[in-house]
Amino acid sequence: MHRLFRFLVLPVLLGTSPIVAGAEFHVSFSGLDSAAGTADAPFATLTRARDAIRELRKKAALKEPGRVVVHDGIYEMQQPLELDVVDGRSDGQPVTWEAAPGATPKFIGARKVSGWTAHEGNILKADVASLNLSKLQIRQLLLDGERQPLARYPNFDPANPLYGGWAFLTELPEGANEGHVWKREGYVKEADVRKWSRPEEVELFIFAQYGWWNFIEPVKSLDQVTRKLTLAKDCGYDLHPHNRYFFQNALEELDAPGEWYLDQKSATLYFWPPKALDKAEVRIPVVESFIRMRAGVKGITVRGLSFLGCNGTAVTMEGTEDCLVTKCVIEHCGTMRGSGVSLQGGKNNRVERNEISYIGNTGVGVGGGDRKTLVPANNVVTNNHIHHVGVINKNAAGVGLGGVGNVVTHNLIHDGPRMGVQFSGNNLVIEYNHIHHVMLETQDGGGVYTGGRDWISSRGTSLKYNFIHDIVGVGQESAGLKVPFFAWGIYMDDNAGGLDIVGNIVARCSRAAIHLHNGRDHHILNNIFVDGGERQIEFNGWRPEHSYVKNHMTTMVEGWASVKDLPAWKGMRGMDIDPRNAFFPDQTMMSGNVTERNIVLWSKPELRYVDARNCMPEHNTCDYNLAWNGGQPIRTAVSKVGPDEGDDLLAGAGSFQGVTDGTAPKGWGWNHKPLKELKSVVQGGVLVTDGAVSKDPKNPHSVIHSPFVPFKAGASFRARLKVRSNKPEAKVSAAFMMFVGGKGYWEGPRKEIHLTPEWQEVEVTGSMPRETDAKWKDWMRQFCVRFDFPVDQAVLELKDLSIREAGPMDEWSAWQSEGWDKHSVVADPLFEDASKDDYRLKPKSPAFKLGFKALPIEKIGVVAEGEGKN
Repeated sequence: MHRLFRFLVLPVLLGTSPIVAGAEFHVSFSGLDSAAGTADAPFATLTRARDAIRELRKKAALKEPGRVVVHDGIYEMQQPLELDVVDGRSDGQPVTWEAAPGATPKFIGARKVSGWTAHEGNILKADVASLNLSKLQIRQLLLDGERQPLARYPNFDPANPLYGGWAFLTELPEGANEGHVWKREGYVKEADVRKWSRPEEVELFIFAQYGWWNFIEPVKSLDQVTRKLTLAKDCGYDLHPHNRYFFQNALEELDAPGEWYLDQKSATLYFWPPKALDKAEVRIPVVESFIRMRAGVKGITVRGLSFLGCNGTAVTMEGTEDCLVTKCVIEHCGTMRGSGVSLQGGKNNRVERNEISYIGNTGVGVGGGDRKTLVPANNVVTNNHIHHVGVINKNAAGVGLGGVGNVVTHNLIHDGPRMGVQFSGNNLVIEYNHIHHVMLETQDGGGVYTGGRDWISSRGTSLKYNFIHDIVGVGQESAGLKVPFFAWGIYMDDNAGGLDIVGNIVARCSRAAIHLHNGRDHHILNNIFVDGGERQIEFNGWRPEHSYVKNHMTTMVEGWASVKDLPAWKGMRGMDIDPRNAFFPDQTMMSGNVTERNIVLWSKPELRYVDARNCMPEHNTCDYNLAWNGGQPIRTAVSKVGPDEGDDLLAGAGSFQGVTDGTAPKGWGWNHKPLKELKSVVQGGVLVTDGAVSKDPKNPHSVIHSPFVPFKAGASFRARLKVRSNKPEAKVSAAFMMFVGGKGYWEGPRKEIHLTPEWQEVEVTGSMPRETDAKWKDWMRQFCVRFDFPVDQAVLELKDLSIREAGPMDEWSAWQSEGWDKHSVVADPLFEDASKDDYRLKPKSPAFKLGFKALPIEKIGVVAEGEGKN
């Protein structure tokens, strides 16, 4: 990779500030709290130093900034350092808590375990009654400062830690679907049936339903005969077949190096050490956090300290002002709810130049600011190295950003299960960050992500000059895990609107570089999008019947109404539209997006430049872009064909003439049949199909298919038909399809058809895969038309279906004919070396003629101290 991206991590520099005049106290691991707190007679704890400063303040003796100097050593913390309003500049003087020059003091929130004896085989045990663990839920064990796996089945796979070591729920038995409690019940495979002496202690760690994130839920029972798993309480999402899981916290599952189990009834710890313990250290985290700054604290600096092993968030700042956490190392902290640093409320605080890693939940959480007045909090997260977050909670982000006017800039964020930066708020700043290798364990997310179901999030936000790459995603299918899968670089989800998305470089994302899910009022300018896995740009709008419109319209109206008349919101882009009036006559609502002067580069010829569904050029702009697919034809979301060529491949069979009423026509069949009593039969020369929807993942809604006709690689086809429905505003989607049992499935672009009680003639067009396309397979011999009809208690009527080969039309020309990219250019952008992520443009790049501006690549990522300040 090119050196200009600053990919090397700058070292965390500890204890570099000069000694200041004023009250100064010293802390040493060999000190005494009864001492004077001087360099020669230091205190033993941070709490004693805090109390000494409090005593000075009571006497009005703190005339100048205070300083607590922490000397080298390992400090086993017994309780958090609690700082409240009296500890931070209540008398006008700030206090700095910092490492001594050249020192690297480490604070550990975990108790040491000793007294090991043999249990059986390689398993040792130790009495931990003296650690007083009975009132704590212990889910962490550290060996030489690193977490060890809680006893589990299947075992953790160190050779494949993310995608190995899983079991998968299996299909429901015949008839089990009726009365099935999806959030509490599932079925395991025969090989995965387990028996435990204390099933009430066992937990299920599962990526439920869609695999958006994980849940850890208590097990009630596992039937040895039926293989039915029952939870003690509802899971947050449904338990679906093929969801990946493991069981944890049972002594019977302690059968691999590194595994451990704590019997809290007898206060006995069992452990299979992966290495000899004579020179190793075993600890159990018990402290909830290390430093807590309460509301009203001002002017506190924490510099150059290291924190290891706590059950909650390592450092919290709640409603503080002008506080700074800098050059600290925070690692192996937190469980499901524990983060590295939490900065909520207050103003003008900074989290700067820290290394935060192996965190149970999110790396840094930041909020604050007033949404009504849009007064910013100006809390800043900058120049941090944040990695390996979400060790336990897979819904974790590198940075969780909220509030108003807060800033995330110049950070290096990588190796996380979900988002790099997840945000929701207003006038936020996300700039110059380097984000890579996130979405490693979940799906339907992105390197940078937000939503907008309240209509007003995350308007006014600036997303500029970030380098986002290798965004992965994981799917759960019957064959196991699918990696990479369904993830984007920049993901503006659920009606989010009003962002400036400018100057970003987004490369190698499993789905696409950017996705606007009904996005509104975004300005997407001067970005570089490279090698999306399925397409490059994706726009998906909503129609009135979309479930999200029905489910969230009340929330959208309430959000809009709450700010529409406020003075601070008058200048916010797009806020003059009432959500109830947002739909156009064409039944789309996605509008105000401007996508201009971007460079789009990809290498696989079968992939599309763009997919745009329910997003119309009359309401959105996409132009003056540069697209390059190595000289291959540009594929787009628009597939148009020329005149018909040849006879009807169905030979008139789609007219249903001569078919006896009440019978199914030859060659037609069901793809999905949610209810056994559904029918698809001919009545008076019309095919009449019952519509239905169900919760059965194998039969989610009614789907039928036409007879199959011969396939021709690379050819274009047109299907004509007439359709109607007895239920107004019902819809059906149609697409060309190929399928051979046990070999594979292919489907072309879907045509959404909005039905009425009146007959309407429609066309379905598309092209078959070429033999050079990645999706082409040698089993492809014939195709049909698939009709999805997801409407309960309705009928689809269809007649006069014909399928003919048609002349092809260039998809780029078809796309432009719809009103998109009229002034855009297909040409090589002339990067210095895209294969090495060097996206500097050569002087003769055609992008400059379109108005593209060179990016400040050298400023992206962590910058050296003193080189720039945000």
